[in-house]
Amino acid sequence: MILTDIQLECVRRFTSPVRLEGLGKGLNVLAAPNEAGKSTLLMALRAALTLRHGSKAQPVKEMQPYGGGAPHIGVGFEWSGKPCWLEKRFMKGAFARLDLGQERFDGDTAEERLNVLLELEKNGKSEATGLWNALLVRQGESFVAPVLNNAGRSSIQNCLEQGVQEVTGIAAAGALLERVKARLGQLQTAATGKPTGRYKQLLDDQAKAAESLKHLHAKRTALEEDLVLLEQTRRMLREQENPERQKQEEQELHKLREERDRLRNLDAEEKAAQARKAAALQQFQNIRDEEERRKEYRAECARLEQVIAASTQELAELAEHEKAANLRYQAAQAECQKAVQQHQVRRAILHHVMQQREVQHMEAALLRQRENLKHVQERFAQIEQAQAAFDALPMDEAKIQRLRKAAQKVATLEQQLQAQATVLEMDLLPQAQQRVVLNGQACASGKSLLHAPAELQIEGIGRFIITPSVGGDTVELQQALQIAQAALTDLLQQAGCLNVEDAEQQYEKHCLAERQLKEAKAVFAATVPSKKGVNPDQILLELRHVLAKEEAAYAQKKQTLAQNLASQIGSADECDLNCQPDEAVQQEQEAALAVDRAREKERDTQQALITAKTALDKANAAQQQHEAGLTRVQRELALWQGREPDVALAQRKQLCQQEQEAAQAAVEHCEHARQKERPLAVVESGIQRREQAQKTDGETIARLREDIRERETRVRGAEGEGLDERIAEADRLQQRLNMEVAACTRDRSALVLLDQVLSKAEQEQTARYMGPLVKTMQPAFSALFPGAELEMDADFGVAALSRNQREDVADLSDGTREQIAVLVRLGFAEMLHGRGVPAILVLDDALTFADQMRLERLFDVLAEAATRFQILIFTCHAQLFAPLRGRMLSLRPQESFTSPR
Repeated sequence: MILTDIQLECVRRFTSPVRLEGLGKGLNVLAAPNEAGKSTLLMALRAALTLRHGSKAQPVKEMQPYGGGAPHIGVGFEWSGKPCWLEKRFMKGAFARLDLGQERFDGDTAEERLNVLLELEKNGKSEATGLWNALLVRQGESFVAPVLNNAGRSSIQNCLEQGVQEVTGIAAAGALLERVKARLGQLQTAATGKPTGRYKQLLDDQAKAAESLKHLHAKRTALEEDLVLLEQTRRMLREQENPERQKQEEQELHKLREERDRLRNLDAEEKAAQARKAAALQQFQNIRDEEERRKEYRAECARLEQVIAASTQELAELAEHEKAANLRYQAAQAECQKAVQQHQVRRAILHHVMQQREVQHMEAALLRQRENLKHVQERFAQIEQAQAAFDALPMDEAKIQRLRKAAQKVATLEQQLQAQATVLEMDLLPQAQQRVVLNGQACASGKSLLHAPAELQIEGIGRFIITPSVGGDTVELQQALQIAQAALTDLLQQAGCLNVEDAEQQYEKHCLAERQLKEAKAVFAATVPSKKGVNPDQILLELRHVLAKEEAAYAQKKQTLAQNLASQIGSADECDLNCQPDEAVQQEQEAALAVDRAREKERDTQQALITAKTALDKANAAQQQHEAGLTRVQRELALWQGREPDVALAQRKQLCQQEQEAAQAAVEHCEHARQKERPLAVVESGIQRREQAQKTDGETIARLREDIRERETRVRGAEGEGLDERIAEADRLQQRLNMEVAACTRDRSALVLLDQVLSKAEQEQTARYMGPLVKTMQPAFSALFPGAELEMDADFGVAALSRNQREDVADLSDGTREQIAVLVRLGFAEMLHGRGVPAILVLDDALTFADQMRLERLFDVLAEAATRFQILIFTCHAQLFAPLRGRMLSLRPQESFTSPR
């Protein structure tokens, strides 16, 4: 089986159609980054092969994209040389289609035919299972050994039983074991071993019957208890309703109330005596406090009189001290003011000197600017002269080029005419030169070019007419030459030149004047480098304007300096005004230091004056405070004496003592009388207890009567239900159910024992035919683990490796266990392929924990297996799997889902 095409639409992140391109025989590698859709692609492939199209189970819902939609999957493959196509849509508009060559199957028929082709079995309504579940390895599943279900085990057993079935009898044993498991499945669940079916129903009925019987016995016990409690309640009601008992309780309650009233009156008398005693004691204490206050105030008056006498002398001394401090402060102020005036004069002189220095600097700057302006004017005059010379020479580049072009044209035409002219070459003797005349002129030795008929006369010999051959080209050349010569003559006249050589000389003079003009402008620009690119006329105008402005500022500055000299400095010495700036700065600093010293002295005298004034003010305030305090104390004493003299206060104190003694006697009398009685709290507690008992007795009687009515009602109802007959019937039902449950339990135990025996026998037989599976897997294991022997268990998993010693797979590293799990799946695919069943192997992000050497060996094993069946590898480690050299796959978006017609 070779996958040739996979298409997805509305599967998780692929909301639009996408196709896996590049599928073919052998190794196929899809290298893509994380979250590119590799796991989604494998999920879609598993769904197309194992999930029914009408399913709405959780695996189908997990395929839906975020916004919802109907997952649509198409898988193209080759089987037995025939092109095949599998297409499924889930959820809304669900359908299934399977094309096997020319045959087409739809709906449930397609599902059944696919299950037969891939040897899958139904596992519920939504999914089919088989060995293919172990060959489509999702991300993370490569680390654990494949877990085979019944269909997967059956596929491997079918592979192993070929050729050995008659010897081992595995088929018969397997069929018997299946019948035992089916019979046992009627009594208990296969996964958990819990009761099910009729056995579970019997257990439930048994529990219900036991609960019903227990409930009936409880009702009978409750009836018996109701009868006993009914008699007790009637007896308690008779006791509560006894009239003699109620009368006795009323008499006791009346006596307690009389005793409580007597005790309350005694308490009131005692509290009144206590109040009189407390009032007398408080009044006595107030009188004693009054006496103490009067004594303290008299002592305070004597003390204040002494303090006032002492502070009067101190005030006179402080006033003298304050007057002297004020005189010193006024002298310091005058000295400071004088120093400030001196400093202002020195600062004005410094300012005048600095301004004078600035005027001198401005004067020097004006001289430099005038000199600069003079240079600029000279350079500008040179520019004007060069410009006038340049303007007087009109021969420029364009004109000379036109003249040169016209002269070149005349020369070219003359050369062409010379090439076509008749050549007359003569070599005359010296005495014969005057005797030979050409066109009326003496002829010299040499060559002559004849363009027109010529007359040659030789004295003593005769006249010769030489007529050159004239063709059409010669006439045209002569005409063109005449036109060119006329044009050249016009250009020379326009330029004011006699000939071309004169024009060239004029052009050379023009170039020289242009260079001189540029040099003059360059010199001018160097003179004013800050004005590059500005017109020289404007520069000269700006410089003149700046100079005029600076001269005006200089005059203004000089005038201001003279005015300041007259107004601020006045009659300063001439030597001070003409001193150097450093000397003026030093004099100003010395004057500033003198000001600081004068101000420091002023601050010190001011602080001394403030201190003296503060001390005087404080003494005055203290004197006034003492006098006010003496006046207040004397006023308070006079007020107290006027309100109650000392004699009257002593008499009131004696009366308070007598009242206190009388109140104390009354309190002692009440305490003596109360000692003969019970405490009031005890009496009140007894009254409350008896009143509460009367109230409780009434409630108890009502409750007992209600209880009697309820119990009588329940007893009559229970007597009418026939509890004994119902209990007997429940006992018979319980015994029958116990017998049936015991029979089912015996059958279950026997079937469990038979299942264990047959399973053990099957494992022993399986161990005998496990050889072909080990033989199939051993080459790959030997290539990856040289010298290692494979040991399989009865569940078709690798139990251990023997390399010098036996090593359990559980003790190996995670990376090694992953490699073993991949090789086991590779062996399963080999067995299916050898049996002619469709087989491929798909690995998603596997073998990432293998070292380089182990990975190279794994690549060799996978490449060798890929020669027999197709292998797909999905990975995000492109560089790691680059040496595998398989077909490189890619996910490509497409406009629409494409199904074969």
